[in-house]
Amino acid sequence: MIMINCHQKRCAEKLILSIVFFLSLSTIATTVLAQEMSLFSFGKGKTQVRLYADYFCGPCRNLEPKIEYLISDLVKRDKITIIFIDAPFHKYSSLYAKYFLYIISEKKEISHALKARSMLFEGSKSPIEEQEKLEAFIQNKGFKFRIFDAKPVFAILQNYIREDQINATPTCIIINGTKKEAFYNGEDIIKALEKLK
Repeated sequence: MIMINCHQKRCAEKLILSIVFFLSLSTIATTVLAQEMSLFSFGKGKTQVRLYADYFCGPCRNLEPKIEYLISDLVKRDKITIIFIDAPFHKYSSLYAKYFLYIISEKKEISHALKARSMLFEGSKSPIEEQEKLEAFIQNKGFKFRIFDAKPVFAILQNYIREDQINATPTCIIINGTKKEAFYNGEDIIKALEKLK
């Protein structure tokens, strides 16, 4: 029989409590990450598409209307999971990216997200550069939004930008199993998405 003194027993209890606390934190962190990931990804397909754009990028503004139907169709048929990642290359890109997240947090549907992106691209043409004016523009277009702390989501999106070494927009990264491909211009992106049909 092994004898355990009071000090050893207290140490063992503290160790068990520490492990339980750590596992609880780990579960909470995983749940929060999953919620944040689910905020900006659409679809349940095995093929992951990361579409990098900037609302102030002319080629991005021209590309997205051409691929709206294609993206919507691929998502609805569970061919892809798409993540829209707004690259902060322009001075006001982060403001627009933040409001895109606010809009989709209010209503998370692919058709709604695509309409919101189209509306934000329209706003960038003017360009609308002040938060109050952008909010008024969004509301005038009939969109609702919910303001929340977007920093954790931006941190995840920044990690994607670093991981995929994004330095220009539009860029589309397609990940299918272990295969990862990058496409850098409108025509190539359209062809790559059409192949996923």
